[in-house]
Amino acid sequence: MGRITSRDTMAAGIPWSFAPILDKSSNPLWARTYETFGEDPYTISVMADAVVRGMQSINGSAACLKHFIAYSKTPTGHDKDGVTLTDFDPLNYFAPRFKAGFDAGALTTMENYISVNGVPTIANPKLMTDLLRNDFGFDGVSVSDYAEINQLKDFHRTARSEDEATKQSLERTTLDMSMIASDDSFINGTKLLLERNPDILSRIQTSARRVVKLKVQLGLYDNALPGEEYLDLVGNVDDVAAALEMARESIILLQNNDRTLPLSTNASIFLTGHTADRIAYRCGGWSVSGKQTTSTYDISDDAVPHGISVKDGLEAIAAKELAAKSEYTIAVIGEQPYHEKTGDLDDLALPAGQIEYVKEIASTGTKVILVLFEGRPRLLGELP
Repeated sequence: MGRITSRDTMAAGIPWSFAPILDKSSNPLWARTYETFGEDPYTISVMADAVVRGMQSINGSAACLKHFIAYSKTPTGHDKDGVTLTDFDPLNYFAPRFKAGFDAGALTTMENYISVNGVPTIANPKLMTDLLRNDFGFDGVSVSDYAEINQLKDFHRTARSEDEATKQSLERTTLDMSMIASDDSFINGTKLLLERNPDILSRIQTSARRVVKLKVQLGLYDNALPGEEYLDLVGNVDDVAAALEMARESIILLQNNDRTLPLSTNASIFLTGHTADRIAYRCGGWSVSGKQTTSTYDISDDAVPHGISVKDGLEAIAAKELAAKSEYTIAVIGEQPYHEKTGDLDDLALPAGQIEYVKEIASTGTKVILVLFEGRPRLLGELP
């Protein structure tokens, strides 16, 4: 997975991938649960080692461990909400997987959007200097999450201006780079800081050396747009097969009452549900965008000769009529795509109407196979 990710990204001329995400799934409400490797610290550490080695096995590629650190510990489940930690938590639950990634040779790391014990990570010396540089001994590039320095003014409210926000981050941490493409506030703030505090020059030079070293390691001074040799490999047969295998391994069979599965090819099957015919719903966040993206399932007549595929939007009465005529009904429900803050929830119940729709279908006597597309575990309510 890591190797293919880096190679395809390199083919686009991008040698630096902002991955892997090493956050631990701590609250099922959190909108980035589906981006994690789960809730077990040891498993995440093993995955960190493997993915980093795979990504950086492509010459000239850099992995980025994120989000340093404790980003997923949100007590509310809402993205970017601050967390409260004892010293035990980061050392035992969060640090080991980052150590595994650093030990595997990760060249970069990214901080996060939260505050820990009231101190924003982007301006937190205990995390970004003491833990990252002194305890881990990491001397690679650390980058902010998107526009997070400016969020010291706009979100965390610890700075009155963007210049003051830049000052707080640079003076209190060892951050090397601001990830922002929309303005030059970081550049201007750094220049102003140098004018007012010339003693900070050596600290800025240290960061500059780290960035230059990374560019040398990636060969960017020899070739500023690498990866052309990988263009023809994008989407090759082996990679598609690997992607399919990973997708298959991600499917979880929750239950199989009366050994209903696998279905007979001679069975009459009705396919329906809120998520049955939308690519975006099936792929999830950070992939296909747009809630109205649709595509019909490709089910051949040979595979299911008596099958019926019905698009999203079918009236309940018509759906019940078709379900009653079918031995099996595959009801596909779940979440619409989301990412970060747009996925905030206060309740893990499935979207309104989905459970009721499945119950109405089941009332016809058809045998219902429920398929769930979710980025986090949602409640099934009254469904058996």
